[in-house]
Amino acid sequence: MNAYDMDKIGELYLNNGVWNGKQIISEQWIRDSTSVQFTRSSGSANYGYQWWVRTFGEQNYPAYFAQGHWGQYIFVVPDLKLVVVFASHYEGSSSIYWRLMNNIVNACD
Repeated sequence: MNAYDMDKIGELYLNNGVWNGKQIISEQWIRDSTSVQFTRSSGSANYGYQWWVRTFGEQNYPAYFAQGHWGQYIFVVPDLKLVVVFASHYEGSSSIYWRLMNNIVNACD
């Protein structure tokens, strides 16, 4: 999957399951899957259904993200109508992505 395809998934979720004017995923599923379903006792995010859930930026904007192997991410920040995609091959700590997202969100605020 390339970055453009990843962005399409983010846009589909940002638009509550609507693609080209047609509802292809139910709004209820979008809400449920991007809401906390499991609160973790450690780590930097909680879990929905196939989406991680946390906040970003100084204003703590609610967000959710899909995380793949070695730096594959789809971040969605609904309040800012923002989708950010990383398609990398980074084997280091994922905290670099949290810093990047915080900087991006703060710049949008």
